[in-house]
Amino acid sequence: SYRYIISPSTHKNRAMFALAAQTTFKKVVFFSIMATARGLSIQTAARVERVLAVKGEAGVSFDDIATTMGVTNTYAAQLCLGQAKLTAGGAKNLASILPGIAPDDLTSMQTEFPMRSFDDEILKEPNVYRTYEAVTHYGEAMKAIINEQCGDGIMSAIDFYCDVGTTTGKQGEKRVVITFNGKFLPFLEQKAEDNTAKSPRE
Repeated sequence: SYRYIISPSTHKNRAMFALAAQTTFKKVVFFSIMATARGLSIQTAARVERVLAVKGEAGVSFDDIATTMGVTNTYAAQLCLGQAKLTAGGAKNLASILPGIAPDDLTSMQTEFPMRSFDDEILKEPNVYRTYEAVTHYGEAMKAIINEQCGDGIMSAIDFYCDVGTTTGKQGEKRVVITFNGKFLPFLEQKAEDNTAKSPRE
């Protein structure tokens, strides 16, 4: 069963509370459905729903969690969504900002290996699609610049940091800023003398 997860005491009237609760409810349901769709077990998807509910009850943002844990805000979101593995030190910090989180959920977040995947359906979500479109549209240009500045290789998505924030444009409009910080990985010349595996040709 789903719960409304915003305290009415934080709102001046019932109408505002109902609107905020409905919005938060929809977000929890959306993330829970997508968690199941991208291959998470039913148990993990249920945990994601519980953690997001606790987050809503605590009234904290992913930025708040990130600051408390000392991680990027996207990593904080990934932890809550079951896409990253929680460390012991991180568990203590997470519990301090989400006091309502269940001990069993904290344990499973540390012991279970995440399913780092996505369902193709998420590309139909406008926010995700536009980000994907931006990367693909500018991808060839970004590759050319990476090659020019770093050589023949790629940007790692493992040794990688991502932060999402905002800035204000010249007209006073809010603008989204996404920072990718990935280690450069050069393609290697595959010298036989450096290959530690026995060749099947031998």
